[in-house]
Amino acid sequence: MAETNSENADTDASYEEKLNAQKEIAKGMKISELKLKLQAVGIFTTSFVEKSEFVNAYAEAMVNAPGTGLDSEDDQEGFSEEVEFPPTIMHRVERLKKLNNDREEQRKQYLKERAELEAKYHKLAEPLYEERKQVVLGQKDEEIAKEHEGESAEKGDPDDVGIPQFWLSAIGHMGPVAELLSEPDLECLEHLQDIQCVDHENGGGFTLSFHFAPNDYFENTILTKSYVVPNLLLADEPILKDVQGCEITWKEGKCLTFKEVIRQQRGKGKNAGQVRAVKKQEKQESFFHFFTPPKMPSLSTMNEQDAERLEHAFDEDYDIAQAFRSHIVPKAVLWFTGQAMENEMEAAMAGMNFPTGSAPGDGENPECQQS
Repeated sequence: MAETNSENADTDASYEEKLNAQKEIAKGMKISELKLKLQAVGIFTTSFVEKSEFVNAYAEAMVNAPGTGLDSEDDQEGFSEEVEFPPTIMHRVERLKKLNNDREEQRKQYLKERAELEAKYHKLAEPLYEERKQVVLGQKDEEIAKEHEGESAEKGDPDDVGIPQFWLSAIGHMGPVAELLSEPDLECLEHLQDIQCVDHENGGGFTLSFHFAPNDYFENTILTKSYVVPNLLLADEPILKDVQGCEITWKEGKCLTFKEVIRQQRGKGKNAGQVRAVKKQEKQESFFHFFTPPKMPSLSTMNEQDAERLEHAFDEDYDIAQAFRSHIVPKAVLWFTGQAMENEMEAAMAGMNFPTGSAPGDGENPECQQS
């Protein structure tokens, strides 16, 4: 019995060692690489799951290769463990590993300092954003009017205060966001007074907040959407760890996301022939669905169709969030006037058109042109 227990302990230890070894290998891979390799053995995921889940799934698939078909020669390609070298070579490899570890420590310090730098300049920008808000809401009207006394100009509507429909117009010029707007949304968004984006202290995510004046549609004065993205400051594909929206408290009869409809339903069985009215909530197209994020997936129950659907949903949701974070919030006035949209169109056209008889790479490097 003692020998059996000892053998089981050795087996468990061996399994854990193999599992940990595979985890170390997986940690050095990119999310996209792990995803493809897992899909190759029938484990479907989405790029928007914490990397540790990919690492664990990969390690288990490798250690349990007989159950996944990874033990065949063809399937082992790209999944091999570290190659063994002569001692003299291994000594040099160990030196390279040490250099790599030192580089990783530098990378950690870089991310720490970058997060601090981002926070510093966000703090410096806060007074500018606050004054922008004051101008939009009309709190600077008299001050601005005094600056332009004596200038000949057409008088506007005396009832206009600040810049009416500022944020609605800015959003309307940003294609991906504008596509979410329905006709009923427009009147509600006229009450939008400010949009703010605050990066989390550790540089691992951000929170969008939409500030509304009292209106006929909902009780909330602020709607929020938060994203936890551990690699936000890196150029890698985003690892979306968590998304949190908020509940909108709609006023009676004013909900823009769902509409109550009455359907006629015929009875079945012993109630056959009877007709009754049934109330149902019918989903409506609306920008305000943005505040209800897609549900995070579960690796254990996901199939290929689920993976594709969820990946598309999270891609779209994150693209909208980044449109606010990187474009609309910092450059709101350019989106309001339409200049930002024109700049993007001109840049796209410039990238498509080439002089007759030339092609990309011919002649002067466009990135190095001197004016």
